[in-house]
Amino acid sequence: MTKNEIKFYRDEGAMLDRLYKERLDEWQKLIDMYSLKFDKRIRDLDESEYVKISRFYPLVRQIIASIAFNYPTMFFSVEEDNGEDVDEILERASKSLFNLMDVKPHVHQAIFDALFCGVGWLRIDYNPPGDDMIPPYVTNDAMHEDLTALNRVAPGFVHLDPLCPPHKLGHARYIREKMWVPLKQLKEDPKIKHKNEIKATAVSKKQEMGFGDPGLEREAGSEEEARKKSIENGDFVLVERWHNRIEKKIVMFADGVREPIMEEGHPFTKMVFPQVINVLGQPEFEEDGVTPVLDIKAGEQAPGWLVEDGFPFIPVKFDLHPDSYYPLGHLKYVEDIQNGIVESLSRQAGILKRTSRMASISKEEMKNNTKLAEQYRRGSDGELLEMEDPNAINTIDPPVIGAEQLNYEDRLRSYEEEITRVTDLVESGATPRTATEASLIATQISVNREWMESTVSGVYEDIIRNSFQIMGDPRYTPENLLINFAPEGQAIARRALSSMDFLWEFKITAAAGSTQPLFEQIQQEKFLGFYDRAIHRPNFDQHELDKLLASSAEVDIDKLLPSQGDPAEQQAAMIENALLSAGQDPGVIPEQDHQVHMEIHSQYQQDPQYQQLVQLSQQVNIMQQQMNPQAAVQIQQIDGIYQQHIQAHEMAQQQMVQGPAPIRVPGRGGGDSIQSTVRGNAQNLANTVEAQSQDANDGA
Repeated sequence: MTKNEIKFYRDEGAMLDRLYKERLDEWQKLIDMYSLKFDKRIRDLDESEYVKISRFYPLVRQIIASIAFNYPTMFFSVEEDNGEDVDEILERASKSLFNLMDVKPHVHQAIFDALFCGVGWLRIDYNPPGDDMIPPYVTNDAMHEDLTALNRVAPGFVHLDPLCPPHKLGHARYIREKMWVPLKQLKEDPKIKHKNEIKATAVSKKQEMGFGDPGLEREAGSEEEARKKSIENGDFVLVERWHNRIEKKIVMFADGVREPIMEEGHPFTKMVFPQVINVLGQPEFEEDGVTPVLDIKAGEQAPGWLVEDGFPFIPVKFDLHPDSYYPLGHLKYVEDIQNGIVESLSRQAGILKRTSRMASISKEEMKNNTKLAEQYRRGSDGELLEMEDPNAINTIDPPVIGAEQLNYEDRLRSYEEEITRVTDLVESGATPRTATEASLIATQISVNREWMESTVSGVYEDIIRNSFQIMGDPRYTPENLLINFAPEGQAIARRALSSMDFLWEFKITAAAGSTQPLFEQIQQEKFLGFYDRAIHRPNFDQHELDKLLASSAEVDIDKLLPSQGDPAEQQAAMIENALLSAGQDPGVIPEQDHQVHMEIHSQYQQDPQYQQLVQLSQQVNIMQQQMNPQAAVQIQQIDGIYQQHIQAHEMAQQQMVQGPAPIRVPGRGGGDSIQSTVRGNAQNLANTVEAQSQDANDGA
């Protein structure tokens, strides 16, 4: 790296330190108020008299519980013609990733950060397999190997290019990220240079180690002191990583080292890899014969990124600002309201305390009875006081807190509710609302909540999109991410995903309402209502309905629902359908899977031969008379044979339940060997189909 390039990073870093020191000071004030640390002085009151009621605490809980309680439901839409079944596979993969990456706590903490700092930050990483570690070298054990990972980053550690416009992260030149890393693990990283110059960072007495930038000078409490001591004991180094979007590289500096300790191409830029060619000059493929074997070492940089906006960071940002990417923290707008409520309650408490049980007594009475004041102060119920003049004591009534004081506090609460309204919670003692007012408030609540829900849904979408795009790169494709590829309700068939599975052109949509705490319960109640109406209607597949019912309760479908049989059994039942449509009863064998046969036999009317009879029976002449009455007779005969065949299956199934004794249920035509009859009829049918096919070919 040239001297001018090093100077650029150093000058930009010094500027960012000054900028974020001011921001962190404002953020820390809000955090202190959340922690009941009020530094605002109230005239005429001591700090011990403050009533430290937090308005931030319930507001934060309400907002997070309203917009980000559960994982959202992700819907995929594959835009390519041959990707009909891919969307379901991608949806299953997204659900699996949410759990494996433990996404929820990171997102919730980033939402919390955004309420105070304007922007919360999440970072997408890739945790390699084996013992390889990535900065900050201390979290890898908590992440799955050979898989993408998600981490919340403290807002004070992410420094964004000041030239970034307020609405688009992808226009920023760089993001600087600070982090504390153990000295030992840093030197063991083979990518790190200038290892002899790297020393543990000394922690100053006033250096804050907690919420954000370690350079923020504030008086440290016990929490900060403990962190500082732990940093010192662990020999940590303060490093900064620059994610340079323009030059597509990542640069790392360590505290006290002039030169960069690492400079390489950014790991999440797109690459193209040539296919491996064997000694015979032929391209090589994986065992499936379709997936090409790629030469990872020979990859070349390609246009674009594996991560949205060219940064491995996902912002959580609810509000906008006209000239800065950082809006004011959501709770900054409630800061003065919080202070006003604390002051109002503290003054009310002070008034009540200062004027409680006061009285006046004449000097003459005090002179005659020196113990009177103490007796009056400590008097018990029913106790008698001996006095020269009973009128010498006059009780001073405590002043009543003015109505204006209470109205002032009520107005503050109404402004607070208007600013942060996401739930329809009414303060106790509040004035009842009219129907019109309640309707308008409900509309405002819905708009505010949906605005914030859409942000959180977008965050979840970006997490999955970035993860899939990263795993679509052969360098980061997980080898052990097993997904069930079988259709819903069928036997589980898992296989590991490959990079080819993530190369589809798809759109992701998150159901914003699914973040709600009761979303799953509401969806289940809707489905149960539909199930109760549809279960006895002939147009719905009853078996499919039962599968949906089992899946809605998240139970093992394969164990609960009867097996649909093996393919050979299903094929035999379909051949029997053709025989039934031709007016022949193939008979029933006791060892058959009767449930599968009855389900497939219910579709016998869809056989082409039966459909042809139906069309013939419906033909009429000009006198509206049937032209083929024999077709209607044949249909009645076939329906009768079908009913008789189904009854035979039911009897055989019942006999199997009642006892193990073997039985033989003859069909309509009788016979000593029904099995041989079925096989013979099936063979005859196959011969007929083959002959018809041969005739068609000869005619062509």
